Amino acid sequence: MRLNRDRIAAPIALAAFACLLLVVGSHHEPWFDEAQAWLIAREGSPWFIIRQGVRFEGTPALWHLLLWAVQRLGLPYGGLWLVSSALACGGAAIVLYRAPFPMLMRVGLIFSYFFAYQYSVVARSYALDLLFLPLLAWLFEARLRKPLLYLGVLGLVANTNAHSFVLAGVLALEFAWAARSRLLAFDRRLAAPIGLYGLLAVLAMIQAWPPSDINFIIRKPGDNPLLHAVVLFTEAFIERGDVWAATGPNDLWRIVGGLLTALILIPAALLWRKAGRLFLAIALFGGLVGFSALKYGNYWHAGIIFLTYVFCLWISWGGVAELHPRRRRWLMASVSILIAFQVWCAAAACVRDLATPYSGAPAAARAMLARRDARGPARPPETMGVVGFKGFAIQPWFAGNVFTNYEHGAARPAYYLWRRSESPIPGLSEDQWRTVLAGGYDRMLLSTFHVMGFNGPARYILDARAAGYCPTEFYPGALIWKTYELESDDLMIFDRCGPAQRRSETPSPLPAIVRHTR
Repeated sequence: MRLNRDRIAAPIALAAFACLLLVVGSHHEPWFDEAQAWLIAREGSPWFIIRQGVRFEGTPALWHLLLWAVQRLGLPYGGLWLVSSALACGGAAIVLYRAPFPMLMRVGLIFSYFFAYQYSVVARSYALDLLFLPLLAWLFEARLRKPLLYLGVLGLVANTNAHSFVLAGVLALEFAWAARSRLLAFDRRLAAPIGLYGLLAVLAMIQAWPPSDINFIIRKPGDNPLLHAVVLFTEAFIERGDVWAATGPNDLWRIVGGLLTALILIPAALLWRKAGRLFLAIALFGGLVGFSALKYGNYWHAGIIFLTYVFCLWISWGGVAELHPRRRRWLMASVSILIAFQVWCAAAACVRDLATPYSGAPAAARAMLARRDARGPARPPETMGVVGFKGFAIQPWFAGNVFTNYEHGAARPAYYLWRRSESPIPGLSEDQWRTVLAGGYDRMLLSTFHVMGFNGPARYILDARAAGYCPTEFYPGALIWKTYELESDDLMIFDRCGPAQRRSETPSPLPAIVRHTR
């Protein structure tokens, strides 16, 4: 009877999951990260992407190659969310039909935050993890019987992103340990699988190795690696006690979230020890958290830690029956609390994305296209300066680079090169804003991320007025993180001030800005 219920529940849950992504994804406004990968994929051949396109991205090119393929099949930029959603549906199907968990737990997992929103609606390389990590968990028990398939998938994981490269490396070492007797006996049947993984891993490392002049903007809580590690780790599970809040957690609630995370991980660790997977789990979590804290890690990388937790539960679930009944109840209660929290966060994020713009870039791009069309081909195109790298999120809507102060106005590259020589673009200071204003462009595009945090919008508007520019249009946006807005993604357009505006003595013309929403 239970098996029949599961057979009915699985396709219903998968259909509901697909419908959720269809509704939310079709309303989502892609931001800089999504645009950046799309633009790199648009620039040229797969060889160009591997050799040059991802050079300053700090990541292998598998996601970009996938986008290259779907673009050549005719997918427009507005359909980018379909790629990540399709990958999410594939991973959800594996969870629903192959995971050893109870059906209610499987359903809860696919509707959790990273599955149902952050890695599926927001289209980035992490969507590949939604497919590959459940697939790896399914193949794990058969890894010694089917080493070519297992290590092939593991090689693809290594090419997904830098954090997954770390995860793949740990799992490759685990495979070598599990197959040590065959390796010592020089089993020739392992030569092809190991060679395949080795080739893919080396290719991933070559692509992701950053050049010396890379210029990533890395935010770490207090610039303290230990604090950064704790924050990222709790973000993967329960990072706050006030789960209902629409603002980010304060220090007190983060401490509560850390205690709740510990209560969730302790019974899982007992299961991993019972199943003989504890050292593997420690190595996986340690590698991911250490890399995030010491090299690069942002909030969304917590999702890979969450998927690793699911992976470790999956490969250890056979030990549940051997746990003491009290520990088994503790484990099930902790998993239920975690899933309930994650589902709540997914629901809050989906509702917020439907109600508010995630990024101001699509609306700004549409307005700029309409203005260009109204201007007509007979008149020369307007020159435009940009400050703030998030302004590059408008570029996929155009055939090439539209910023005159980027790469001397050349059509390519249209994506942002994270190198130090592009210092005026990130917009980290008021001086950089003034430098671009002095360029005499017809229009200015300002991303409020970073720049507004120094002296507020009024200071930058006054600088623009002094240079002869007035803000005319404002396109709001905010990156959604669980139940709150993580950071601004507003865009502001400045035009040359008219005679009446020049005579105005209003210190801040904010009321004159036309605000655009959906």
